[in-house]
Amino acid sequence: MRVGFDATNILGHSGIRTYTRELVRALAIEFPGDEFLLYTSFSSSKKGKLQKVFGQYSNVNIVGGLPHPRMLGDSLKWLTLLAGSAAWRLHERKLDIIHLTDPYGTTALPGSYIATINDIFPITELQYRNSDIERKYLGRTPVLLRKADAVITPSSYVAETLHSRYPSCSLDIVPVHDAASESFRPLAPDAVLLRQYGLSVNSYFLFIGRVDPRKNLSNLVGAYSLLPEEIRRENHLVLVLSGGEEDKAAFQAENDAFLKDRFVHTLEGISEDDLVQLYSSAVAFVFPSVAEGFGLPVIEAMQCGCPVITSSTSCLPEIAGNAAILVDPHSIDEISSAMKAMTVPDGIRSRLISRGFDQAELFSWKMTAKRTMGVYWNVLRDKGKESK
Repeated sequence: MRVGFDATNILGHSGIRTYTRELVRALAIEFPGDEFLLYTSFSSSKKGKLQKVFGQYSNVNIVGGLPHPRMLGDSLKWLTLLAGSAAWRLHERKLDIIHLTDPYGTTALPGSYIATINDIFPITELQYRNSDIERKYLGRTPVLLRKADAVITPSSYVAETLHSRYPSCSLDIVPVHDAASESFRPLAPDAVLLRQYGLSVNSYFLFIGRVDPRKNLSNLVGAYSLLPEEIRRENHLVLVLSGGEEDKAAFQAENDAFLKDRFVHTLEGISEDDLVQLYSSAVAFVFPSVAEGFGLPVIEAMQCGCPVITSSTSCLPEIAGNAAILVDPHSIDEISSAMKAMTVPDGIRSRLISRGFDQAELFSWKMTAKRTMGVYWNVLRDKGKESK
């Protein structure tokens, strides 16, 4: 089988980019007799970077020839769209399957494809109302559900949301869980590294994620501030933040006084190795997000032996199971009470750590790859095709 991916924008740390890279790696390992082609822009530097990531896999090939979405600027976006459509028509003749892992980010849609819809928050969440991204999702989602050969979602929650929002859709929507990289595992405390961040083992609550209204940082900040000073003194709050500079600046301005608190640390640009250490040495990972499509940091934390507090909304109960304290993300008091419970000696922490390891074992990229390949074969069977 020959499977093509849009790889014009898969380098970086966002959830969708990580999903694409890990999926391709796992497919290459589990299905060495199949070929996986990563179509990227004409840039030799981009091809070189992808080669560094995937060069060890003989069945992964990097192919230039897709226009970058911003190649000709906004004024000639229509021309980029035409060029993208023409490029896909040329490439898909040589492929059995095209899998769009970020169908909202791709310049143009091929004639035949499988799409992964990771979430539709720009449609369902109020903070995106009347925004450009809401208009993009409102325009493209019905097209995907009408024209894709199959749709994959990272959780049953996203699949159910799509069916609820678009009840006339008869398309096969298949939940296939994501997973965390095997590099997320328990590490012995590195006192020297932790001191570089002004921390010590089991002395801080940890949050990792984008600065985005649905991540609910304002309520996390409010919940932490409710804790007695003696608890905050012994258990700092570490916010590992990513996202757009404008969003981060707005968050800084809105919470300036709080972020100057000596018990609060904000970090950016942390390497994956340091993230693993931060997970492994935290008293708890606190992730009170209002809405997630999968909630990858929850599994990363569990694999590192870090107990988890997360929300009782969206997909998070599905992903966390009984291995986390589930809280109402809109209740500052509930979040704060859960954080306080994590500081009680011989309390719930040890039970959650043990359950977390068991829960994390339910997710693996090997399993994701096998289930995804099953979707490919079902599509080919339904079309009456044999793989090339």
